[in-house]
Formats: sequence, C-alpha cells, structure tokens
Amino acid sequence: MGHSLCIDIGNTRAKIAVFGDQGMITHDFRSRLSQRYILGLLAEYDIDSAIISSTRFKNKAFVKAIKNAVPLTELSFETTVPVNNMYSTPETLGMDRIAAAVGAYTKEPGRAHLIIDAGSCMTLDVVDESGRYLGGNISPGVHMRIKAMNDHTDKLPLVDIAYHDDIIGKNTVMALQNGAVRGTIFEIEAFIDHVKSRYRGINTILTGGDAEFLANKLKTKILANPYLVLEGLYKILKHNA
Repeated sequence: MGHSLCIDIGNTRAKIAVFGDQGMITHDFRSRLSQRYILGLLAEYDIDSAIISSTRFKNKAFVKAIKNAVPLTELSFETTVPVNNMYSTPETLGMDRIAAAVGAYTKEPGRAHLIIDAGSCMTLDVVDESGRYLGGNISPGVHMRIKAMNDHTDKLPLVDIAYHDDIIGKNTVMALQNGAVRGTIFEIEAFIDHVKSRYRGINTILTGGDAEFLANKLKTKILANPYLVLEGLYKILKHNA
C-alpha cells in the first residue's frame, strides 16, 4: 500500500507529514521547502497521493513537481470535507482552520470542539456536536503582538517572549512581555469560559507553533497537538479518495 503526503504551509514555516493506514509515519517542520526534499519523500515512502494547504502564495513549480509525481489535492473552499462548513464566506476561510476542525471532529465525532491555533495569528474555532464548523475568531499571536508594539511606536523596544508569574509588569520590558503573553492567555481563557457555557462537554485542543509554550500556562489544562492540521489534511484526502 502506498502512503499519503500532507503539507501545511503556514505564515512562518511548513509542516510536512507522511501518513499510512496505521497513522502518521514521519513528520517534519521546515522554514523552507525544496523540490529536492519533497521528491525525496515521494520516493522514500512510496507516496501515491498528496494534499497541500497554504496560507501564503504557493510556488507553482513546487506544486507542479508534486503533480507530475502523484495525484495532488490543493485544498480550497470547493474541496469536499467531512464537516459541514457554515462559514458565511468560505472562500475567505483559511484552509488550515477547516483542516484543524476536520482533524478534531473526525477524531471524536458527536462532540463539540474548540480548536485554538496559536501561530503567527491566533485562531479560535468551534465545531458543534453535529459536525458543523461554525467559525471563530482571529487575533494577533504572541510574536505578532510583541513585534507590532515595536513597529508601531517610537520608543517601545522589541523584547523577547517571556512568561512572568507576576501579572503586573515592574518595568517596560516586563510590561510588554506580560501584555503579549498574559494578554494572549487571558483572551484564550475568557473564550474557553464563554464557549463552555454554550457547549457542555466541549473538547478544547491547542495547536500551532506556540501551543506547547502556552499549554501549561493556562488555568484550563489542554493537551497540545502540533499535528492537528496535518491529521485533518489526511482525513480530507481519504474522504475524497
């Protein structure tokens, strides 16, 4: 049996995984992808299908190289997915968001899910117990908050990301760090509380580049799953087989 190649191109890095009938075989995170690297995966793992999701411009030569080797699904709002997309403007919906929703719901169908993707931007999305993707919110991620405060002011410095036990900043660096990190945490926790009041027993999943950094800092203990989008891409690929 052949295997499936799943590629999620985000704003800052690409996530790659090879799946078989028994689940994920291998995975990788890369800042850049080369045709040589991908073609090597296609040969090494006997790939017979592929799917790609991108939040930024796709290199056409890169996509063409995959198409020349195996059938490729380029995820779009027209792709059939195993959840009911209720977004009023599906053509503007980030494909990583719908893939994450699919990854969550297909793992535990019949249950509502809150998916928090903490990447360059942070998204908080809801799938109800009947498998309807309802949408969600988008806000700046931790790194974007830090950078924006430096970019859009004359005197605020660019600081490293750090977590402090004291919620009151004692100096400007600490105040910026608290504002970005604690502000993100407070937003997540408030959204969780609100959604839980509407969907009893909702399952919360944390994914994205900052997932592990944030996971143990939230009052609600959430298991981080950095592969959720990739798992959703594989489910979409199999759904369309």
